Amino acid sequence: MSPYTRPRQPPNQPLRRLLAEAGWTGARLAREINAEGAQQGWHLTYDRTAVAHWLKGTRPRSPAPELAAEVLTRALGRPVNVVDIGLNPTHAAPIDQGSVPWGGDVAAMLEHLDQPPGQGSVTRSGVYSLTSLTVPTWPAQGTSLSASKLSGREVPVGPEQISVCQTLLSVFSQNDAAFGAGSVLEPLRRFLATSVTDWLRAPAEPRFRRELCTATAQMAYLCAFAHFDSNLHPQAQQYYLASLSLAHEGGDRAGYAVGLRGLSVQAHALGHFQHADRLATQAVHLGIPHASPPQQAFLLGQLAVTRAVAGDLRASNHHLSAAEQRLESAHSAWAPVGAYHPASLALQHATVARGLHDHQRAVRELQLSLRYRPEGENRSRAITLAHLAEAQLSLGHLDLACHTWAEFLALYPQIASARADDLLKSQVASLRPHRRNRTAGSLLEQALYLRQLRYRS
Repeated sequence: MSPYTRPRQPPNQPLRRLLAEAGWTGARLAREINAEGAQQGWHLTYDRTAVAHWLKGTRPRSPAPELAAEVLTRALGRPVNVVDIGLNPTHAAPIDQGSVPWGGDVAAMLEHLDQPPGQGSVTRSGVYSLTSLTVPTWPAQGTSLSASKLSGREVPVGPEQISVCQTLLSVFSQNDAAFGAGSVLEPLRRFLATSVTDWLRAPAEPRFRRELCTATAQMAYLCAFAHFDSNLHPQAQQYYLASLSLAHEGGDRAGYAVGLRGLSVQAHALGHFQHADRLATQAVHLGIPHASPPQQAFLLGQLAVTRAVAGDLRASNHHLSAAEQRLESAHSAWAPVGAYHPASLALQHATVARGLHDHQRAVRELQLSLRYRPEGENRSRAITLAHLAEAQLSLGHLDLACHTWAEFLALYPQIASARADDLLKSQVASLRPHRRNRTAGSLLEQALYLRQLRYRS
């Protein structure tokens, strides 16, 4: 063989066997990869020709191998990784698909995730993985952070560092609620990857170690939600897993349950309803004995949503009633993570109603949610307004929907949220058939202008 000739790769028999087992053609695999990639923020255009090249031995760049492994995992009902399908990279380590965090160093995990996320870019967080959702309700044991590689810091962690975490958590949480994830995502991610990782690796008395882990678990949860609000689902999943690991290290069962709920909300939003229901059930079983009344309501409300999707309306209504009872006994509902109040409960009533296509009930509950929504929660208010307008239009109430959409458009420029961006796109699509109506046409022009401004920025 000439030294200038590239060695020929052998045919990819593992991928061929798995495609046959799934009953898929190469074109079907390409479509599934493109669809999953679009859901996770990549614009991919693979076709059967590309898969034919892979079957002949060509190895594509990330994220194609990771996405192929994920869609085949779902098709076959068992874990499949890039090695199993013969698409592991030859010159680079495969992207981490999200191993269970308590088996390793969570500080290293936070450092690993520290890079600016972006649409269309492959990041170290890999792809959103259903396999990573198989987490224990409460691990029997875990790797102690105190055994992690030390940072060289000689001053022990104490109340000062914990106070910094708690203060910043409150600031980040309030800004996120008021202005959307775009206002906090990068500074929060950077703080977790620098100061927090340094403190996690520093010596500390056991009580301060537990308090630090509890505070940083909440910060990781908020960072996960910020990525979720930005439609950055692989990163969101990894931060939720980091939050679980930190809560477990701190012995915080309620915090761990909140993390399970976060994973459930994300899975539900992405259409993985069985996984969402299982995680919500785990969260309730673990958290109810250890959580405060508002946290209990927070957990029960999500289980009500997932039970409704599963068709168990009796259980759904039971959990919503239980959540309402917990709120009635609560003295204070605000918390930097897991805040739950009557507006939240009404919104989950509306979510259940919308899932049942009961638009009348959805309208009533969404209006209640807006009435009870605390000042400063502009993102939730905007999202609720958009859902209310959709429900009103479903009932044929165009004038009411236009009035509600006008309120949404007034709030939209203040909010940096991909979820709000998605709702603006939905508004444009909903208004186009009514553009001859004077009010609807005017709102459509305003929505198109605001969307253009957002894309330019």
